[in-house]
Order: sequence, then structure tokens, then C-alpha cells
Amino acid sequence: MPPLTWVLRTDTLYNLLAMNKTLPHLKEKRYGGAWSIYDEESLNFRLQQKHIQGDPIEFLNDYKDWINQKDFDLFPHLSFSQGTTETFDKFYLKHHTRRLRIIKGEYFYHQIASRNYFSGVTWIDEEPLKENDVVIMSCPFSDTGNIPVGFYNILGKCDEKKIPVLLDLAYINLTDLQLNLNFDCIETVTTSMSKVFPLEYDRIGIRLDKTLYDDTMVAYNQNKYINLYSIGYGQQFIGKFDNKWLLNKYRLKQKKMCDELDVEPSSSVIFGIDTKNLYDEYNRGGNTNRLCFSKIWDNRVK
Repeated sequence: MPPLTWVLRTDTLYNLLAMNKTLPHLKEKRYGGAWSIYDEESLNFRLQQKHIQGDPIEFLNDYKDWINQKDFDLFPHLSFSQGTTETFDKFYLKHHTRRLRIIKGEYFYHQIASRNYFSGVTWIDEEPLKENDVVIMSCPFSDTGNIPVGFYNILGKCDEKKIPVLLDLAYINLTDLQLNLNFDCIETVTTSMSKVFPLEYDRIGIRLDKTLYDDTMVAYNQNKYINLYSIGYGQQFIGKFDNKWLLNKYRLKQKKMCDELDVEPSSSVIFGIDTKNLYDEYNRGGNTNRLCFSKIWDNRVK
């Protein structure tokens, strides 16, 4: 693991974000950011893992089953992605002529993309969807860890207007949610291990596509020009831990922490959601404030 002092040196990035009016610098705050739990059991297992090359096809199919979402069979084309982030970049390229639409409070990366690659941030909250739009949504939502407000209504409108959608399920295995993904508009789904296990720097993710789109990710997956050692680590983790192990282990702890802070438990076990404006310093652009408990529980913050 990189030392904590390295992990938290994000001043330059967040100063740039502040200058361009995206998201505030919250990662160094007590409840700021969104972190995996450096759980002692998973950390010890990480140290015991064998440094071996994994088989991409075996891993992707096993990981898809491990995530356990009922409609994943609608997305039969699987690719290894360096976290969810690489999938986002490929989706931007695919739809660069469209207008990118996101919900307020969405992952800051898309706000940077809106500024640099598209015509600027255009919030779904403030303007109706149009035919030449492209939508990216996190579900569970980045700002709350819950299903986004109006999620299925937005997907229904995207179906009507034939607007392509990418769903980011980065937090899905911190919850017990089962999503309805049976919408024609959903082209791509992505998730990663970064929030469930202390593997964020191994960049282990998956892209699931409804139809085969022969882009560069497909090309280098077909040639196994990917990190086979990260795949080996991922395969060992899903062989050791079930897909709800973190949720089950920390749910009672989450409830206790939320009671103490007078916030609402999120569907995603690492978060508490402030609906009473008690912690406005943790606002990320939406109507509520998100508090992450991971660094408290694993003693990175006292």
C-alpha cells in the first residue's frame, strides 16, 4: 500500500477543481472522500496473496457472477478495465459529439470531462434530456450511496429519446441492492473492486457491454495486453470473500455511527447521509451531505 501521506497529497488537483468550479476539496477532512475500508482481514489477505498472472476470461466471468446482478446477462461482452475510470474515458470517446449529462453531486471525474471534452457541465436536474445527449449515472449514486432520485424515470426518458447511457456501479457491492437494468438505452455498465477491497491501486475493474463495440479496450483485451497480475489478485479475492462480506461486517457499525452523528444510513455501508444540513462542509453539490466512515473504522483517522 502507498503511504497515507502520498494518498492524501491531492492539493494540486483540488485547487484546479476549485478554480474551475467543480467540487470542493474534501478528501483530507475527517469524513471526506470515498475510501475503501482497510479492513484488517482483507489487508492481511492482501499480504498473503500469490503474485501470479490470472486468466482474463475466467476472471471476468467469475467477477460478473460474483457481483450478482440479475440483469447482467443483458451485457454479454466483457472487458478488463483499469478501475471504472478507463471505461469512462472510452465512453467519452465513443460519444464525444454528444452533450454529456450528469446529476448534481456526481463523481468529480465527469465534471472535469464535461469541462475539457464536451461543452461544459449540463445538469440533468436543471434541463430536460434531449436527443443528442449522452448520460452517465452512478448507481448507487456517488453523492448518497443510494439509488439516484428519479433513476428509473431518467432511464425511461433515455429509452424514449434513444440516449446512450453508461451506469457506474462502483458501490454496488457495498449494498444489497438489486437493480432493474432492462432498458434499451443502457449500453455499458462498469464497476471495480476499489471500494470493496484495499485494491484501489491495483486498478481491477470490469466493463460490460450490451453489444460489441470494437474499440481499443476490446483490442488489447483480446491480445491480453492488460495487467494479468492485478487479475490474479482479483481472482484470489473473489475466491476468498463473498460479495456481501463488507456490508454484513460493517452494517451495525454504520448504524451506530449514523445514530451518533444524527445522519441517515446510506444503502452503501461506508456512508452516512446528512439530510438536516448539520455537516454542510461535506456538501458535494446535491441536496444532502455525504460522510464517509472508512478512515475512522480502519484508524487512518483518530
